[in-house]
Amino acid sequence: MIKVNLFTNEISPDSEPVDRLAAAFEVREQQLTVTVTDARLIQVGMPVYSERYGRLIDFDTDGQEWARNLPSAYRNGAVNACADEVVEPVAAGSMRWADIEALASRQARQHS
Repeated sequence: MIKVNLFTNEISPDSEPVDRLAAAFEVREQQLTVTVTDARLIQVGMPVYSERYGRLIDFDTDGQEWARNLPSAYRNGAVNACADEVVEPVAAGSMRWADIEALASRQARQHS
């Protein structure tokens, strides 16, 4: 899962520039869940460059990869982004025995 925070730049009452959290959302595979919103800032059609794909992609191409690369797209100064990958534990009973055997076999081959 990728957690994304979008910040806008504002001037505080003390005339200091500050970042204000304007939108926050999470992306799990192709599902986007908004947690804090200024909906106009979340643009799933906005292309971002992905080194993994070697080209521009949008949310529909690969939601998590798109979210992971959003900080490079929001570099204009008025809006900036922070994206953090969150490793989620595998739920008990979600893996089949064949999957566990294949994983163990692959790990054994890597260490030999």
